[in-house]
Amino acid sequence: MTSESAANLFDSIGAKYEAAWSSSPGQDKSLRWLVKNLPPSARVVDIGCGTGKPACSTLVQAGFSVTGIDVSPVMLDTARSQVPEAHFEIASGLTWEPPEGDGSVDAVIVYHSLIANITQDEIRSFFGRPFRWMKGGGLFVFATVPIEGNLKMIKWLGRDLVSSGLSAEENVGCIKKAGFEVEEDWVEMFMPKAVENGLCKEGEENEEPHLFVLARKPKKTL
Repeated sequence: MTSESAANLFDSIGAKYEAAWSSSPGQDKSLRWLVKNLPPSARVVDIGCGTGKPACSTLVQAGFSVTGIDVSPVMLDTARSQVPEAHFEIASGLTWEPPEGDGSVDAVIVYHSLIANITQDEIRSFFGRPFRWMKGGGLFVFATVPIEGNLKMIKWLGRDLVSSGLSAEENVGCIKKAGFEVEEDWVEMFMPKAVENGLCKEGEENEEPHLFVLARKPKKTL
């Protein structure tokens, strides 16, 4: 799958994705952790921000400076409309760099954006990027579907999707290897409200395991 086709896939889903994936206990918990632990006016980067809700909107309301990036123009148009206080860019998390350079970001969040249009090796090597961007003591939130496979064709919401993934254990191990201290990780099951929101037909939705990782960059690194 090319980056263009990944963008087209999420363009076709649009704002319905927000409604179908709302009420995720793990995402709510991780956002509360960020709000509680970030300093005032912290700078947060959301990789794969989608429609801007709930993550960007929650963090903006808490007084933080938020930059969201995504490959989908349709998602970004919705995000700009819904969260005008945040800054949004069309970009991939595999290539984007903070304008202020390394060590300039207080937190990076990645909710389910390292699945489509990516290889296992790209996932493994990604975690060094947010580590490099962050200030010492910065916070990292990562969420994904922890199912192993490399460039596998799957059916997702009735659509063909080329996806890759690592096990929960390997994801956590890669985050630690990048230099982060993992404070908490867990897996919970989640059933998206896809049929109710017109994303797919009855029987095409699936309950998903969601891995959440809360991590911190040490204040002093070698």
